[in-house]
Amino acid sequence: MSGTGVVVLAAGLGTRMRSRLPKVLHPVCGVPMVRHVVAAAKTLEPARIVVVTGHGAELVEAALADTGVTFVRQETLDGTAGAVRRCEGALAGCGRVVVLNGDAPLITGESLARLAAAAVGGLLAFATCRVEQPGRLGRVIRGPGGEVTAVVEAAEYEGSDGPAEINAGQYVFDAAWLWSHLPEVPLSAKGEYYLTHLVAMAANEGRPAATVEIPAAEALGVDDRVRLAEAEAVLRRRVLERHMLAGVTVEDPATTFIGAEAELGQDVTVLAGSRIEGRSVVAEGAVIGPNTTLRNAQVGRDTRVEASVVEDSVIGERCTVGPFAHIRGGAVIGDECEVRNYAEVKNSRLGRGVKMHHFSYLGDAEVGDGTNIGAGTITCNYDGVAKHRTIIGRGVFIGSDTMLIAPVTVGDGAFTATGAVVTRDVPAGMSVRGVPAKPFERKERGQASP
Repeated sequence: MSGTGVVVLAAGLGTRMRSRLPKVLHPVCGVPMVRHVVAAAKTLEPARIVVVTGHGAELVEAALADTGVTFVRQETLDGTAGAVRRCEGALAGCGRVVVLNGDAPLITGESLARLAAAAVGGLLAFATCRVEQPGRLGRVIRGPGGEVTAVVEAAEYEGSDGPAEINAGQYVFDAAWLWSHLPEVPLSAKGEYYLTHLVAMAANEGRPAATVEIPAAEALGVDDRVRLAEAEAVLRRRVLERHMLAGVTVEDPATTFIGAEAELGQDVTVLAGSRIEGRSVVAEGAVIGPNTTLRNAQVGRDTRVEASVVEDSVIGERCTVGPFAHIRGGAVIGDECEVRNYAEVKNSRLGRGVKMHHFSYLGDAEVGDGTNIGAGTITCNYDGVAKHRTIIGRGVFIGSDTMLIAPVTVGDGAFTATGAVVTRDVPAGMSVRGVPAKPFERKERGQASP
């Protein structure tokens, strides 16, 4: 046998969360908590990761579908030992087995590496920490020489309350010993098989478990909304510190949210009141904020996005967006564009140097390089039944309050006068005005009237 297999326990009901959403899918720093656990597990470079699902299995499996893990169903929720026992076939050939709780999102790869090292040559090792109020957590019991003799679950603990060493819920087992001993785990008074009974078994065989003490924050098991908020605060600070140490300026950490999966380049500045969510990517030198939301957005080098919302869209380099702009629905903004106050772009592509300064809407549109979109311009892309596209060429001047009734094309270098309602294609270089818009001969600025 060789290699490491990982089991992530994610089958529980999570009744204390009082939620229709499975407990392990509640987000911490914008990511379902079980994904944090899987990410930590991957730092061990395991041969396989098995996630045990039960309550809300379809939802949990969908949330982890892109992670490369294997799923095992625990149809009957008969405890942690019952869950791990179901994984024997999926982990065949692995020499050791790591078991992690899917509701402990703060565990780090560094702590797991220490735990794995402590398990070498032994039957098992598990993580512990010291807390003032153990509450629902299992207590670690030690003998006169400091050796671990057992872990007693809170429901079975009869000693005094107060500060104690508790089981953090992360284990590393010798695989052969684990699979041979799981069938011997007794049924608890609650009708469940507890993995913690293996600790006493090892002690009784004269080979007590090794322990690794980890910070209390990493041991935090999220089983209600209070602990969810505690985990959020810890991880949020971790993420901010990671980015700041990598060269990102965060003006006001107290009012700034950066999701765990976001990527920020060196010399990015994030100003107060901003949120960078999902898998957003912000390139070097960009300035985000104040009061800006990026959600699965890409922002190019040296671009400024101020007091605006950008969702599922791409913004190029050296652009200016906002204040109070909304970029959404698969929009692509080219380099050196200006999309300013109260402008909205949806499912559209803007070429280099497009200017769209005030109170305009571009939906389902293609706009060529260097085009000017006047204030109040609207692409009327929906006819009540279907969406239609508007094509605007290069170097076009779209006058204020122009209505473009899609589907329609405005050729390169064309001109629409203020208030034009464009219902037919406008050839390249043509000027149109009126309702509906018709061609006219436009005088150059400063030219005398006949």
